[in-house]
Amino acid sequence: MKLIEVKGLEKIYQSGETKTVALGGVSFSVDQGEFIAIMGASGSGKSTLLQLLGFLDRPTGGTYKFAGKSVEEYSEPELAKIRNEKIGFVFQAFNLLARFSVYENVKLPLFYSNIPERDWDAKIRSAVDAVGISHRMAHEPGELSGGEKQRAAIARSLVLEPDMILADEPTGNLDSKNSEMIIKLLDELNRKTGRTVILITHEESLAKYARRLIGMKDGQIESDKKI
Repeated sequence: MKLIEVKGLEKIYQSGETKTVALGGVSFSVDQGEFIAIMGASGSGKSTLLQLLGFLDRPTGGTYKFAGKSVEEYSEPELAKIRNEKIGFVFQAFNLLARFSVYENVKLPLFYSNIPERDWDAKIRSAVDAVGISHRMAHEPGELSGGEKQRAAIARSLVLEPDMILADEPTGNLDSKNSEMIIKLLDELNRKTGRTVILITHEESLAKYARRLIGMKDGQIESDKKI
């Protein structure tokens, strides 16, 4: 099943008479259950592409279908619902609330869902257990290592059982040992649950865990191959 279909996708920024092409006519598709790594130098367009795929920004040209339906056909409330329930986001900076425990951070997406509150505790504990930090459930981010913080962020992205995880340089603030642990975790989640994972990284040693590698340069797809 095609989860994503993108044709001629563009993102152009206009400042006065200056036009900057961040993404210039990108076309590709993603099947449900794929694990894709997107690589490229800074300014290649990979993070812009991820933002468009996650409905965090709107394209200025081209078409984008998610689950068989054009993005243009979704209302803003529908897009917000998809962002919260169908897509799990993992960022380099973790984005955890400092004075909230792991449990409380993972609970946040549930406030914007239709899941009955009586089911929240089981979902939170299941997500935290899936990333292996149940023993740190009551701890705040300041009491966690970098690797544990990213595991908490991944648990938060999993709590609503999304179809797809978008990870933008999730190991950028981690040492090599924790970086590999996080990528192995994403790999395991992909293999065990069939969730689609799209990973932005500049590390070839981490991209090898994906089964498909997309290379970007100057806002274009330079290569797309199975690995």
